[in-house]
Amino acid sequence: MDLKMKKLLIILFTTILVTSCDSSESVGTNSSGIGQGGSLARFAVANGHLYTVNNNEVSVFSLANPENPVQLSRLNISAIGETIFPLGDSTIFIGTTSGMYIYDVSDAPAMTLLSNYRHVVSCDPVVANANFAYVTLRTESNNFNCARGVNQLDIINIQDLSNPILISSFPLIQPKGLGLYGDTLLICDKGLKVFDVSNPNSLVLLDADEDFDAVDIIPNGNLMITVSESGLKQYRYKNGKLNFLSAL
Repeated sequence: MDLKMKKLLIILFTTILVTSCDSSESVGTNSSGIGQGGSLARFAVANGHLYTVNNNEVSVFSLANPENPVQLSRLNISAIGETIFPLGDSTIFIGTTSGMYIYDVSDAPAMTLLSNYRHVVSCDPVVANANFAYVTLRTESNNFNCARGVNQLDIINIQDLSNPILISSFPLIQPKGLGLYGDTLLICDKGLKVFDVSNPNSLVLLDADEDFDAVDIIPNGNLMITVSESGLKQYRYKNGKLNFLSAL
């Protein structure tokens, strides 16, 4: 089994694990039918519909019968799509190699483009809350689409979804997936790093575990499930600290 397939299976398993948890603190799902994998996921569930991205195509499926999803529509985007992140039941963010696309999906299966935040060509996962989107830009020498020498975090004001505005950028080593828990941002960057982002103009490191090469993270309340190419790690996050629970 190659590394890409192994990573995909790990993320899929983790998503199933998270979305099946019954937790009032969960940010993975809620009663509106919103679901997500990690920030590197190529699929997301919002308002009873499944959204997938494959290169420059986004597909929408009805989950009225979850055992038999029905494809309703396809949408071409003018970029190489890599990731999907849902915000509430009406907005999805698509991370591409050239920018972040924001869509209104309240009238599914229709998708209305609200805006496109452009950036230098790079690998680009995204997470968001009501006020800000957090985008990691990464360079990979073996990936032409990501080989532009940029490794950083962009914090973008999205209070007006039709007009995203870059607030700040911070250099990183080689960031991959990321996750939000309140005003805490966790980034997979040569390990797992925990930052206070309560001030969008300041990135304050709170804690780090650099003993493994984390690829992605899924916050489920204050339970942090991290994905690497070798397996999973679970942490309980409290008061700025990561408390290791288990590894799989």
